[in-house]
Amino acid sequence: MATGLSTTTAFALTPLPKPEATAAIEAGKSAPFVGAWSVSMPTMEVGTPDTDYAICALPVRIEAASETHIFYLGPREVEADAAMELVPDRGGARWEPIAGGPTFFAIWIDPDTFYLYDTVPETDDHWGMPFVYKRCP
Repeated sequence: MATGLSTTTAFALTPLPKPEATAAIEAGKSAPFVGAWSVSMPTMEVGTPDTDYAICALPVRIEAASETHIFYLGPREVEADAAMELVPDRGGARWEPIAGGPTFFAIWIDPDTFYLYDTVPETDDHWGMPFVYKRCP
């Protein structure tokens, strides 16, 4: 008598590798960030879709406050809280809120894509889970 066994295995993917910053974007300048953006976080499981935080129909919006400062507006926000200063660092830019709060780190992948991290990545593992921002048309 033969017995059929079914095994389901979840395959975990490795985190994304440390990105190579594009030389096409000058770190620390607000102009490249200006626009509407979709935001997602890649999944590390095969067959599981990425998590979308903003889509082009309801995007994140970034506005220039000055040449080196931005305003960040979430999908449903009408007015930004305070500007963030863009400070060049390690090929990317730290986003430092001038009114206090958490600092973020952005690195440009190409002119229409950047990765945003909760902190400046210190180890290879920290580069693996970015928020992926893609420019909306």
